[in-house]
Amino acid sequence: MKSSPSSPLAGVLLSLLALASFALGSEEAEKAKTTVLITGANRGLGLALSKQFAAGDYHVIGTARSPGKATELKEMADEVLPLDVTSDESIQALAEALKGRTVDILVNNAGYFGPTKGLGPGREKSAQLKSLTRAEVLDCFAVNSAGPIFVTQGLLPNLLQSEHPKVVMISSRSGIINKDSASGAYGYRISKTAINRAMKIMASDKSLAKCIFVSIAPGHNQTDMGGNRPNLLDPDESMAMVKTRIEELTHQHNGRFWYYDGTELPW
Repeated sequence: MKSSPSSPLAGVLLSLLALASFALGSEEAEKAKTTVLITGANRGLGLALSKQFAAGDYHVIGTARSPGKATELKEMADEVLPLDVTSDESIQALAEALKGRTVDILVNNAGYFGPTKGLGPGREKSAQLKSLTRAEVLDCFAVNSAGPIFVTQGLLPNLLQSEHPKVVMISSRSGIINKDSASGAYGYRISKTAINRAMKIMASDKSLAKCIFVSIAPGHNQTDMGGNRPNLLDPDESMAMVKTRIEELTHQHNGRFWYYDGTELPW
């Protein structure tokens, strides 16, 4: 006996078709989202920036050295992947995990200040030249300079699949060479100068002309690295502005150094 359109079987079939159509539509919608990958996204500025992108129409991939401990990040990001920016093997593993996929925006945020985390009361002694160690300087370069270079290299195939790829180096005004007030924090400051120069070289590479490369200084924020003085920036507010800067990027911005508020900075 044939089922009429109003029979229970017909109703079940229609429901299944509707679910299949919804699932397919959701999958296509997810694929259509702009994918942003943020390194060092488990805390501080990386976590705040991930939160801003997650609130928009983005597919957010956050990286952390220990994803299992990245509780807050896992609650907001679409994916949390392991990455140690100082390890070639870790970068290669990330590239393998993302093989064939498009990354539209890469934010090289993972950073390291040094053994004292930041400058302030009680920290001046470690900032002096006589107390500086080779290990401190090299560690800063490994994370802040070489890290972004080789993460960008590893994800180039993913970036070049995008119609409008953008690569952002989270830098610092501490890397400005003619900044009169700059003193101490040798490893951090010169490593930020170095990544600005590396970004400038990438921006001038004709084989990478499809990409937009910029450095952005996020300002001095209330984070583990920046401290908690009341006059410091709120990461949620400053990262909302950084997100806007990233969204506004065009090839006219390529190879330039920007402050979180949109002001262009000197080298």
